[in-house]
Amino acid sequence: MIRDYSKHLKNSGLIIGVSILLAFLLVALLTFPNKKNQLEFIEEEIEKVQEHQKILTEKEKELEKLATEKDWEEVDKENK
Repeated sequence: MIRDYSKHLKNSGLIIGVSILLAFLLVALLTFPNKKNQLEFIEEEIEKVQEHQKILTEKEKELEKLATEKDWEEVDKENK
């Protein structure tokens, strides 16, 4: 009786595990773009950044530049 219950639990666990794996793979296939979509996505993001750069005032551009330089200085300090 205990062996039957143990086999049942193993089978249930296997079925649940496979189901979760298949669900994960399905979600991955549906959400991750193919090569063409990746290129389109990157191009759209580049356009967004370029449009954002056009909108920024000179003061905002200077502040963004300073923030980026500060971030890189912190990275350099961490890597030393």
